[in-house]
Amino acid sequence: MTNASRKFMLILLAAAPLAAFAQAATQPAPPPKPAPRPRVYVPVQSPNQRFQQQVNQQQLINKQNQNAVQEQLRQNNLNQQRNAATDPAMRTQLDNADRQQQQQYRARQDAAARQAQDKQTDQPARATSRP
Repeated sequence: MTNASRKFMLILLAAAPLAAFAQAATQPAPPPKPAPRPRVYVPVQSPNQRFQQQVNQQQLINKQNQNAVQEQLRQNNLNQQRNAATDPAMRTQLDNADRQQQQQYRARQDAAARQAQDKQTDQPARATSRP
């Protein structure tokens, strides 16, 4: 081996780790692993809570049906009175009364729905979690 070839071999041996280090330094770092998913709290209602919720829902439906039947009877009665009325002033009074009673009907329906909603939010949430 000649002096020139020895120098060449030494340069190669010295340059190889530097080249590997330079290549490693320029490569992008792998993306970090995503954080583990947190456990999600899933409320589970007890059988008593489910039953109470169903009872409340049925009470709301019953109340709304009762209000609807009363409204239908009222409208039928009003139609009979309106058909029998010949005086335009009397018809105007009946129309005004009808509008007022329709507003009361809507208010009763809204109140029943709000009351049912309040019952649901007032009950304490004693739910257990499912992992």
